[in-house]
Amino acid sequence: MEQELFAYWLYTLRGIGAKKRYELQQIYGNAEQIYYGDKTKLKESPVFSERDKTLLGKPETVKEIKHKMQRMEQRGIRFCSQESEAFPKKLRYIPDPPYALFYRGMLPDTDRPTIAIVGGRNTGYESREIAAGFGRQLAENGIAVVSGLARGIDISAQKGALDIPGGKTYGVLGTGVDICYPREHIEQYMLMQRRGAVISEYAPGSRGFRSNFARRNRIISGLSDGVLVIAAREGSGSLITAECALEQGKEVFIVPGNILDPSYAGGNQLLKSGAAVVTDIQDILDGLGAFWDINYSAQKKKNEVMLETAEKIVYAILGFDGIHISEIVAQTGLSVPQTMEVLASLEQKKLVNMVGQHYYALKI
Repeated sequence: MEQELFAYWLYTLRGIGAKKRYELQQIYGNAEQIYYGDKTKLKESPVFSERDKTLLGKPETVKEIKHKMQRMEQRGIRFCSQESEAFPKKLRYIPDPPYALFYRGMLPDTDRPTIAIVGGRNTGYESREIAAGFGRQLAENGIAVVSGLARGIDISAQKGALDIPGGKTYGVLGTGVDICYPREHIEQYMLMQRRGAVISEYAPGSRGFRSNFARRNRIISGLSDGVLVIAAREGSGSLITAECALEQGKEVFIVPGNILDPSYAGGNQLLKSGAAVVTDIQDILDGLGAFWDINYSAQKKKNEVMLETAEKIVYAILGFDGIHISEIVAQTGLSVPQTMEVLASLEQKKLVNMVGQHYYALKI
C-alpha cells in the first residue's frame, strides 16, 4: 500500500508526464525513491523546468497524499501502478504500457482469456446484432470481453456479455473512470463495475479529449488475447486497436462484410493483410488455442452441466486468483447466506477451494 501511495503521488503530479517520469526513474529508481531522493540531482537534467524542480523538491506530505488517495477510494475508485504485483501482466510488456490505471470494479483475472471486440460507432442493426451475439457466446465460454463502451459495436458486444449470468466485460475509457461517456450507456457502465470493471489511465475528472480515445486503444488490445473487428470503415479508430494488437503480437480476427458496404471496408482490407476470418465462435476458440489450453473452456462447460443455477453464476465469475466473498456477492447479486451455501456446495464437489480467509478460487 505504501508503495502505491508514492506511485499515486508521482502519477498525479501536474506537469510530470511519461517522458519526465521516465527520466526520474532513470535518476532515482521507483516512486518512493523519487519522493525521498536528493533533488539536487535534477540540476544535471535539462528535462525539468524550475516549476518541476519546485514541485518535486517540496512534495506534499505522506499524510496529505494518503488523504487524497482515501478520498478517491471512498468514491469506489482504485489505483494500480506498474510497481504493484496486481498490475495486469498482459499490459506490463506491451510497447508503451501505461504507468498506472484507475478503475472501478476488479482488474481482469490473469487466468481468464479475454477478447476485445471493436468496430464502428454508426453501424446498422445487423452489425450490432453480430457483435452482441459474439459477446454472449464468448461469455458463455468463460471468455471476458474488453471494449471501449462506445456507441455501436463496442456497447453491443458488452451488452451481449452482460446478458449472460456471470459474464465479464471491461470498459476501457478515454475519460476518467468517474465519467460515463456517452451518458446513455450509464446502465452498462454501472453494471460493468460489478461484472468486470471500467478502467482508465487518466485521472478521475479527466475529460475525453480526442487524443485520449486513440491512446486508450493500446490498452484495449493489451488487456486482450486477441481483437475481433466488426464493421470498421477505412480510417476507423478500431483499426488503430487492430494495429496495436499486431504490434503486441496478438491475433486479429475479422468478421468479413459486403464489399459494397463502406462500413466493412477497413476490416476487409485487414483480411488482405492476413488477419483471421471469423464467421462463428469456434473460429475464435480455435485461435485462442495458441495462447490457452483449449480444454479450459471445455472443462469449465463440462463442470457447469453438473451445477444448479446459483452455482453456475458463482462458478462463472471465479478464476484461479482468489476472490473475496464480498466481491462474489457484489457481482452475483446473491445474498451472503446464499453465496456461502453455494460455495460450500462447490467445495464439496471439489471444484472450488478456499485460498484465504473468505477468499475463493477454482481448484486447479
